[in-house]
Amino acid sequence: MTIELYYSREQIPIDIPDGVEVDEFAPCQIDKPLTLEQFRTEFQDFGGTEFLREKLPLLVVNDAYRSTPTVTILKWLERIDRRLLDEAPYIVATGTHDAPTEAQLQKIFGPFLERIRERLTIHDAVNYDTMVKLGVDSLGGDVWLNKVAAEHQWLLLISSVEPHYFAGFTGGRKSLFPGLTDLATIERNHNLANSMLAAPLKLKGNPVAEHLDGLMQFMESSRLFGLQAVLDATGEIAALFCGQLEDAFLRATTRAEEIFAHEIDEQYDVVICELLPPLDKNLYQVQKALENCHEAVRNGGAIILISTCEGGVGSDYFMKLTESWDRSRNEPADGNWRFGSHKLSRVNAHSQRIEVLLHSTLPEATVRRVFYEPLDFVKKFLYLRSDQRELHRLAVVHDAGNMVLKT
Repeated sequence: MTIELYYSREQIPIDIPDGVEVDEFAPCQIDKPLTLEQFRTEFQDFGGTEFLREKLPLLVVNDAYRSTPTVTILKWLERIDRRLLDEAPYIVATGTHDAPTEAQLQKIFGPFLERIRERLTIHDAVNYDTMVKLGVDSLGGDVWLNKVAAEHQWLLLISSVEPHYFAGFTGGRKSLFPGLTDLATIERNHNLANSMLAAPLKLKGNPVAEHLDGLMQFMESSRLFGLQAVLDATGEIAALFCGQLEDAFLRATTRAEEIFAHEIDEQYDVVICELLPPLDKNLYQVQKALENCHEAVRNGGAIILISTCEGGVGSDYFMKLTESWDRSRNEPADGNWRFGSHKLSRVNAHSQRIEVLLHSTLPEATVRRVFYEPLDFVKKFLYLRSDQRELHRLAVVHDAGNMVLKT
């Protein structure tokens, strides 16, 4: 049997030994994408018309690193209320990312960019002059928010919801935290991902998600109206949930789980994970597939991540952390947890239970430095496992950066 997987902008064949039971998984595709009229009905039924009555909200949008269909949503909103394109202010929620390039702004706003440019703000997580302090969080740290969002009475938040490898799901309150907050608050939140209780699809009992929930105490819920899109495997809009932000987000998570998650009855000896663009770009992104699928591997089994990583490591800061990492204790040698520490601690923890293998174009030394094992020949590995009677059940996960296997 031969399975074809995306690698370096082409399909590569993976030969599977005879006698191996193979299951394939992929996100769902919908028959018909959402229409303008369906969106209009949802918007009206969940208070959108009332929210806009005599109110001109600040529109909060994601940056270009997310697959949110912002252009389509803006086209639909124009049909509902032209003021949203002609008069309303906008802000790009960047979190820790750099300011969008001109090309990225074109990707976010498409034909609307020039129309809204003069009313557009870009968040900067390290510029405290552009933020106001909201209070102190449960971890004892100061919480800041971009002044534009803090001082505007009404916010309309446009986002997309899919599984997130340690926050449970993207979307919802993540447009504000980390989207429009300060770097120190983001770092405190991300450091909670060192706990293995932080996992995709999980909100309750997830320290990262619960910290985000706690940050929402600083925001009056009636000010926040959410447009939360759920896409299918092809990027079509499967659903778009409107209403008070938390309610719209939670309804969207249910639909996202239907599209991007699959429950398995029994763990596998080996799981092969295919990463698709843009999540195959670098080593930093690869971990998403590992977190999404590791539960499907039995103790002592192996997970194989297929990703060219043509963009290299993806974060020099992330690699620098390895210089002072105590692998046996699985913590920084000086005991100080820093932004990005979870990228090391989690891979190291997984590698104690299963083999974590990466088929990529990266140098072997680079791969091993962050606790993956390089794998040049996937076919050879599978046949060797089969000969040793250690491979009976195999899972192949397409688009594993988004697809979650749960037990």
